[in-house]
Amino acid sequence: MRVLILNIKKLAIPFLFLLFFTYITWHLSKSLVTALPFKNARAIITWNDFLNFKTVFLSIIIEALPFILIGVLVSAILENFLSEETIRKVLPGNRILNIFLACFLGIIFPVCECGIVPVARRLVSKGVPLYSAITFMLAAPIINPVVASSTAVAFSANPKIVWFRLGLAFFVSFVTGLLLSYWFDSSELKRGIVQNFYYCGCDHEHHDHHHNSQPTFKTKIINTFQSACDEFFDMGKYLIMGASLAAIAQTFVSRDIILNIGQNSLSSIAAMMTFAFGVSVCSSADAFIAASFATNFTTGSLLAFMVFGPMIDMKNNLMLLNAFKARFVIALVMIVSLLVIGSTLLINIVSVGGFR
Repeated sequence: MRVLILNIKKLAIPFLFLLFFTYITWHLSKSLVTALPFKNARAIITWNDFLNFKTVFLSIIIEALPFILIGVLVSAILENFLSEETIRKVLPGNRILNIFLACFLGIIFPVCECGIVPVARRLVSKGVPLYSAITFMLAAPIINPVVASSTAVAFSANPKIVWFRLGLAFFVSFVTGLLLSYWFDSSELKRGIVQNFYYCGCDHEHHDHHHNSQPTFKTKIINTFQSACDEFFDMGKYLIMGASLAAIAQTFVSRDIILNIGQNSLSSIAAMMTFAFGVSVCSSADAFIAASFATNFTTGSLLAFMVFGPMIDMKNNLMLLNAFKARFVIALVMIVSLLVIGSTLLINIVSVGGFR
């Protein structure tokens, strides 16, 4: 409880300042627009635009928050009660079966992408093949019950998107793992890095709980709630940023521009992949942001956002570069990018009956 109160205080003060300055800026901008001599000045921003922004923004936040909460709680439980040895023992020795099973481990061990790279690093250091750990890292944040449920809720009007997302995530993860198994080995893991925590680009620390002295059950419970609180507030800021950008794009960007980009088979994919890389939204909530673009963007581009983002985003890249050699990270990003672009472009071509 003390940790939760401290986190709320840490978040509340900047949030209140943000609301205050937003209120002042909004009224100043209205006064300036009123004072401008140009005929169309009043059409730049209207009160209805602000109301539309608020509606889109709050609808994304309210729908996504429950799944963020479930996701971070499950992730914290696994972090504190599950050892990497368990995962290593589950994986078979056969290469193809190993990669295949690694794609579906997220169903049993659903892990948020915020802490998945440190888990992959520890798996490799404990003797799990590099390709198995990376396959698990790519697939687990998407192919799990929490993400499937959130995607089903977000795309309730189009349920096939859920299966497309899960199927595409499996395809990209499996092929990437298979290619890596022939091109790289465990030597790509950086050596000589002794840390008690792993940097993940967020404001809290993911501690390595696997010391010689095992923590008590009570300590694990406390650590679970602390990890869940930290990750909830950390993921919340990415959700707010993503929801804000989505609401701004739909409220203030010309519909003609959005349609020109969103209805093009290739540019829509490039735009949504870039968006996913930048906002780094948790996979438990990204479907709600994608669904807000459903009327303006192609099906392939929405899938690219929901598959590429959890696998390769800005914070994941920082984690990867901290754990693995640069040449391996570059190869991984290129493989995943090409597979996502190629498969989603094919989906766009098939869905509209040709390239446009």
